Amino acid sequence: MTATQWPTGLLILGTLFHAIYLLSIFDIYFKSPVVHDIPAVDVMHESYPPPAKRLVIFIADGCRADTFFDATDRYAVFAHSRLREANLTSLIHSQFQDDEPTRAPFLRHVIKHVGSWGVSHTGVPTESRPGHVAMFAGMYEDVSAVTRGWQENPVDFDSIFNQSTHAWLYGSPDIVPMFAKNVEHVHEKHYSSADEDFAKDATVLDTWVYHKVQALLDDAKTNRTLFNQLQANQVVFFLHFLGIDSNGHAHRPHSREYISNVALVDRLVEGIHTMLEAFFQDKATAYIFSADHGMSHQGSHGDGAPENTRTPLVVWGAGVQPPTLKSALDTHAAHGSGFAMDVPSHSHDQVFDQLKAHTVPEADALRLWNLSSFVRKDVLQADIAPLAAALLGLPYPRNSVGVLPFSYMEQGLYRARAVVFNAKSLFVHASIRQQLKQNATWPIFFRGFPRLDRCLGQFATIDRAFGAKAYGDIEAISQRIIGDALAGLRHFQRYDWLLLMAIITLGYLGWMLVLYVAVARWPFTESSLVQHDDGSWDMGSVTSVCVGSGLLFAYNHQATSMYYLYLVFPLVFWRFLLRERQFLLAQRGVGWSVVGLVLVSIELIVWGYSNRSVFSALCLVIGIYPNMNSIYDRTTARLWMGSCVILSLFPLAPLDYGDDLNLVVAGGCIGLAVGTFVWCAVTPTPIHGSSLVFIGLSIGSVLGTMAALSSNMHLAPWIYLNWFAAFGPLLSLFWVSYPPSLTLRLVQIMMAVAPVFVLLSISYEVFFYAAFCTTLLLWIRLETSTVAPRHTRQHSTGLAVTPEDIRLALWYLIFFKLSFFATGNIASMSSFEISSTFRFVTVFNPFVMGALLVLKILLPMVIVTCAFHVLLTLKGHHPNRYVFLPNIYIFIYLLFSIS
Repeated sequence: MTATQWPTGLLILGTLFHAIYLLSIFDIYFKSPVVHDIPAVDVMHESYPPPAKRLVIFIADGCRADTFFDATDRYAVFAHSRLREANLTSLIHSQFQDDEPTRAPFLRHVIKHVGSWGVSHTGVPTESRPGHVAMFAGMYEDVSAVTRGWQENPVDFDSIFNQSTHAWLYGSPDIVPMFAKNVEHVHEKHYSSADEDFAKDATVLDTWVYHKVQALLDDAKTNRTLFNQLQANQVVFFLHFLGIDSNGHAHRPHSREYISNVALVDRLVEGIHTMLEAFFQDKATAYIFSADHGMSHQGSHGDGAPENTRTPLVVWGAGVQPPTLKSALDTHAAHGSGFAMDVPSHSHDQVFDQLKAHTVPEADALRLWNLSSFVRKDVLQADIAPLAAALLGLPYPRNSVGVLPFSYMEQGLYRARAVVFNAKSLFVHASIRQQLKQNATWPIFFRGFPRLDRCLGQFATIDRAFGAKAYGDIEAISQRIIGDALAGLRHFQRYDWLLLMAIITLGYLGWMLVLYVAVARWPFTESSLVQHDDGSWDMGSVTSVCVGSGLLFAYNHQATSMYYLYLVFPLVFWRFLLRERQFLLAQRGVGWSVVGLVLVSIELIVWGYSNRSVFSALCLVIGIYPNMNSIYDRTTARLWMGSCVILSLFPLAPLDYGDDLNLVVAGGCIGLAVGTFVWCAVTPTPIHGSSLVFIGLSIGSVLGTMAALSSNMHLAPWIYLNWFAAFGPLLSLFWVSYPPSLTLRLVQIMMAVAPVFVLLSISYEVFFYAAFCTTLLLWIRLETSTVAPRHTRQHSTGLAVTPEDIRLALWYLIFFKLSFFATGNIASMSSFEISSTFRFVTVFNPFVMGALLVLKILLPMVIVTCAFHVLLTLKGHHPNRYVFLPNIYIFIYLLFSIS
């Protein structure tokens, strides 16, 4: 085997290794919290009837807390025309309008005169499905469930709808059906997914819900069966308003469309409240108004930004505590927020941790909401589920980790019982988890949770307190039990973390060292991992795998087959490295100073994950380096430094810049000008010329599409043109002949990618793409135009890794990360705005839209990888490079070692 041959076996092994280890993320962090066969804990008792017969839950999808609570009526008037178009003129003027300007007069009246209010703090990811599961099932679902289906349950979970006598659900096809599947007493209706068109008026989705409720009550007047079902106890209505979320994505949360939609929802809530009160006339209805998540400034959601995690919560009706004035709450401190906070449940610490992190939003809330005179009762989103269950007397949903926010309920015996049964539900949940883990582990390895044992004695104390009617003591003791139970649940949910992370870490470290040995002792075959030089099997590897598997089985009888796959790799790798220890100890190719520099650089890159400006500093450093080294061409080095300075500006740009069509067009024109210059400077080819035409076509198509979107014109012709302009050049790369020049081939690829990047951009991204491609081309010229030979070493066998190779690898890694962080944020793909996909699809389709966003992320990464391949190939044949630099091995080293 020669040094230039493809290491096929090593590539396959590396791909398999990383594919398997990638799945470990789900086993460590995203393991489903659902445990089956948990008995229901029923708070209902005939001697202690619940305060409400029915519960109405209004969910304003994507509604931000600040937009809802702000004391202003800005843009509210624009909701009137939407109500007229929906034949709901009677709802335009609220009977609860007071002298204070507000866009939500009815719900603000509820806050001040009828019920209780607060901010609901959501979990992450701030997406619709996890948010609704948290509110109705009381659990933070396995995060990976978002990718496994919106309409189907990837796992069966309990919810308040399952426990109800009857439930009626109206709203989005992406949310409503998943709570009604296989539940006969749950009745749902939803509009078509084709109605979720971002190019159309989204308020019709909300007025549709109103009309369905109106039709239901009208039918009940003539349908005795339906009437009796509605009059039953423990009935739930779920009304899902999607218009706010759709308008937030399409127009941003500070737009007239979004804000007026909030006003419209308030009018619809008042109308439905009036209808229901007139129909039932028994004052036995409780109401909850909230949202599944908020909306970032750029019209997206998904990450943990305060704009996404802070949602409104308003509760009123039967059994709900009326408003409490701040002056009446002498025993509760404001905790520095400026509001009087009443959060006596165990969620207190987590809620106030959130508030401490949200100092700016809290300061704005105190200044703009004008609600500081009324006691605020913040909750965690999962706490809404036990509140809903307690108001109706339903069993708490199985697997719920929500803590009943009992300050929302009227004080008394029933509230105390509800709190105790919330503690019992969580204690039973934690005890079953402990028993399951104990059954799956040999006693010598089992690590229990002693705090659960003391809960039984506390329940006995609670029983005695009921006799003394010491309800305050009962609630306080219950919160201590809840704290122990939740801590136990976390303990057993993370029980295997330490083991799995140790295995995964050893696996990655072992793989890096194996690759070093492979490169340094080439030729190398993957069979060398388990065989001696004479071809005989290394029985030590077999023994270590068998022993390790046996220990893992003893530690966890119920470990999945993936656990054993994770274990095999580090055992084989480190057994091999043990055999090669003499060779590794003898390596002196790279000094400790170089190793230290690499470690510092990698640590800076990791720091850049949370602080994008670090990549700006790294750009400046690599821009200066060639100008301090005499082996580089002076002119090229100066151009290189200038391009790096320009590139360093992009990580400093704000992610929430918003839409700017002028920047997109200007960036496209600059890209077109640069492409034309390069085309004229080198031998022109047909594919290159056609790419320029496609770039011009994409610029014109962006202008036409945005004009059609803003004027509600027919979009289909523009969408078809966008698909053709974006993917025509990419597809043509697969059937045209390439020129002999690798650099020209790279330029053609860059030009073919440019149209799709133009069409997926909303502001300065096209400028970044042009600067990025220019920098990469200069990098190739810089590295292949050195004016002096480098120090090289000849080896009869092997391919020693030199400091120069490490520098190239490090620069590649920096550019690879920069391709993402220059325009995005690691916290969430939501930093890449969904509105950029509207040029290809306007009807909500999470998979197509997600695929387009992923493509936008991957394209710069593909470009930098292609440029690196060209660089190493040209550098290997450059006369100043005496030893051939085998680019495939360095590429493997980067692809599979930097994890």
